[in-house]
Amino acid sequence: MTGCLRAAWPWVTKHWSAYENVPRRARLDMLAMARELFRQILELLPPEAVVGLIVDESLLRRYGPWVVEVGMHRDAVRSSHARSAVSPGHKWVTLAVVVRLPFAGSALALPVLSVLYSTRKHARRNRAKRLYRKHRTVTELALLLVRIVVRWAPQRRFRLVGDGTYATHGLAEALHAASRHRSLRRVSLVSRFPMDGATYAPAPPYSGRGRPRLKGHKLPTPRQVASDPDTVWSRLSVEWYGGVRKEVLLCSRTGLWYRPGSAPTPVRWVVVRQTEGNHPDEAFFTTDVESSLKGLVETFVRRWPVETTFEEARAHLGLETLRNRTPNAVRRSAPLLLALYSLIVIWFAKHVDDPDAWKQSTPWYSKPHVTFSDMLAAARQDVLGEILDERFFSRPGPQRAESKVLEPHPAFSNPVHFAIHRCA
Repeated sequence: MTGCLRAAWPWVTKHWSAYENVPRRARLDMLAMARELFRQILELLPPEAVVGLIVDESLLRRYGPWVVEVGMHRDAVRSSHARSAVSPGHKWVTLAVVVRLPFAGSALALPVLSVLYSTRKHARRNRAKRLYRKHRTVTELALLLVRIVVRWAPQRRFRLVGDGTYATHGLAEALHAASRHRSLRRVSLVSRFPMDGATYAPAPPYSGRGRPRLKGHKLPTPRQVASDPDTVWSRLSVEWYGGVRKEVLLCSRTGLWYRPGSAPTPVRWVVVRQTEGNHPDEAFFTTDVESSLKGLVETFVRRWPVETTFEEARAHLGLETLRNRTPNAVRRSAPLLLALYSLIVIWFAKHVDDPDAWKQSTPWYSKPHVTFSDMLAAARQDVLGEILDERFFSRPGPQRAESKVLEPHPAFSNPVHFAIHRCA
């Protein structure tokens, strides 16, 4: 908000506090705005294609005893395999849609819904009131977001991708073809699978005595299958991280994933072994047992664009520079900034005729594809071109004086260049 005020200050007619209070006091139907944003994103996808969803959490570091819902969370940037670091801040669970655009070199993750995670125990130093009465885990929040989005497109099928945090029995039980929730039967889950994860064979026929069995005998774990010398591996070329293709070895099995207290869920897991380098084996799973091995691996790899989205929102939209502390402002600011990221990409895809003309390359760096910074530059020039029309500066003297417009600096004869300079 401060950056917008700095850019538009010569044309601001109200007090600056009126604009700063928009996230805190304005009447905004965030769910209706998210639904319209989702509808705009669906127009970029083929009509019969499966809608790819990505769920992930991001930590926005915040400090202060009066900031709502500040808690201590694991900081993935400062942590390593040997050491886990925590930082105070807000942890946002975000649901994004994966789109592939012809001018972009890789898939893009466009955020649609975001919800703030609240810690189970309130921080002792935080004096602000709690935002939610009931505590929900990250996977429960993810399931809540998926149920909202699925209702907005009753004729589409969905595929949810998440990292190891979302590889839970509860989420797998809810997102498969035989789910007890009718609307979620169109959604499948793809995530990491533990190398020691236990799966079981189908239950034998009922013998007529006692309680019917829910599962059969235990099947070999992914680690046991991968270490078995008699295992048959398939060599396939798959789309890998960084937009490259890589040859990997794959082996797969199906079984029932079971936890006491929940119904057994049929899953297909696949072990990925890289032929180059000293990388450990990895296992992924899906609740769509008909999925192909190549499709399963490539689907999980497409989860990475959401990390790029968070980084670009921090670098170009000021996602981690928020300094609000009231409940409404905290609830709205981060989702609005992430939605702005999606709006810029949608506008660029629908209204820019020559995307390659906006590639901002330098002599020492040749950019092969259009990036978000190029889309943002195009959006800024389009908006400023409408506000700073040449006719606005050609009004007669008295009207121009009443508008309280500052004179452009002599070095910036073009009003668009003057506004861009003020914004920078």
